[in-house]
Amino acid sequence: MIGNRKPTRRRPAGCFAHGKRAWQVMVAASLLASPALAPRAFAQDEKPEAPSLPEPSDDAAPPEVDQFQTMEQEIAELKERMAQSEQERLKSVSALSFNGYVDFGYFAPIGNGGVGWIRDAGNVTFPQYSNYSWVFLGDILATAVNSRGEVASLGNAPGINRFDSIASSGAGGFIVNEINLRPRYQLADNAIMRASVNFVPRTGSDFALGDFIEADQAELEYLPTKDGKTSIFIGKTMPVFGIEYKERRSDQRFGITPSLVGRYTDGPILGVKARSKLFNDWLILAGSVSNGSSTTEQFHFYSEIDQNWGKTLTGRAALNIPVGRLFRNDDRLEIGLSGEWGPQDRATDDAGKMWFEGLDLQYLNANFAFKAQVMRGGAPGEPDATQGVYGLTLHPSGYAEFDWQVLPRFGFLVRGALRDAIVTLGTDRIYITKEIQYTGGLRVVFNPHVIAKLEYNHNQEYGGIPNFLDDIFTSSLVLAF
Repeated sequence: MIGNRKPTRRRPAGCFAHGKRAWQVMVAASLLASPALAPRAFAQDEKPEAPSLPEPSDDAAPPEVDQFQTMEQEIAELKERMAQSEQERLKSVSALSFNGYVDFGYFAPIGNGGVGWIRDAGNVTFPQYSNYSWVFLGDILATAVNSRGEVASLGNAPGINRFDSIASSGAGGFIVNEINLRPRYQLADNAIMRASVNFVPRTGSDFALGDFIEADQAELEYLPTKDGKTSIFIGKTMPVFGIEYKERRSDQRFGITPSLVGRYTDGPILGVKARSKLFNDWLILAGSVSNGSSTTEQFHFYSEIDQNWGKTLTGRAALNIPVGRLFRNDDRLEIGLSGEWGPQDRATDDAGKMWFEGLDLQYLNANFAFKAQVMRGGAPGEPDATQGVYGLTLHPSGYAEFDWQVLPRFGFLVRGALRDAIVTLGTDRIYITKEIQYTGGLRVVFNPHVIAKLEYNHNQEYGGIPNFLDDIFTSSLVLAF
């Protein structure tokens, strides 16, 4: 029967190996699923931090701070490069520059041969001045034809010789008013040298040239403060009295001729001047110490070189109000008070004093300007006429002017001026002026370098002085560079 028993099948040895391996996998899976062992298993799978990186600390700056510091450093480097570039640019620009103009015109006197005065022969009009040898009525400088204040004719006044630069004898004609050259040199960052020279072509006589050269300005400007709002001037410089001197040159003046009181305020002074803007430019202060007054050189009183030890003191204080802030523009209103006091011009002693005081106002807009000034003054003069020291009584006099640039190329002006004055030279002569001047003008701007102007001045006497015709038509073509 043994032979009939079915043989027993033997499992291959490999089967036991497969079963054992499956059992091991199941055990490992159960162990991994255990809560106690799972965290450790996962921790072993995490990658360790790089040993070269430091552990973060609470004191370390956040990334935003590092980026801000980097940006600040880059901006500082950029500013330094820009400053170096600006310095190199300034070095490449010449410290010497030139400006100036040529003023060419045509004028026509209307009445009285271009002379602004008449003689009171026999003291008919003013018998109270019969103690003077000569009595003259009118204004000797009322018939000005250019910005220099030169008149068409000074006339043939008896008992005196004058330099009559134009002497037209009542005829109209063309004239080169002046050729102006203004060099400027930057001596240092805070020091500037300026000069102004006028070349004036005129008629000569007796085989002599009539042309002359005028050294109009020669100054050093020093800026002691970093903000550049304080300046000290030394040399022959512009005056500080009033406002009209600011446009004394033909390329600066809206019209052509000066007002009737410009002769007292437009003359350059020789000495020391200081000017400062304070309180955010609201207050402007200026003062000077000079040899003589701020009268013009062709008038009776000017003296560039003193013949006395005393010096003339001049000052001006102005309130500069930015009224444009109310209208969102750059309009400003300036109100100024001026004063001048010192020895008489051309006097050899300090005994007599010459003085002026005045009030000025100007409203400045981008397209128009209103300017006004009133002043008075006096000087006793000297009784000896041979000394050439004139006396003056200037009653309240002044002007008001409105300038309007209607279009970029076209503008006009209107002005009214009054001068009430008595000028004496000992008992030799007396000039009595009661003059009103009405001025109308046109202005055409072809470009910033070419400007044409037309002007008509009507002069009228008042206060008992006989009225006579002494009007002036004049024109000017300014070629500026």
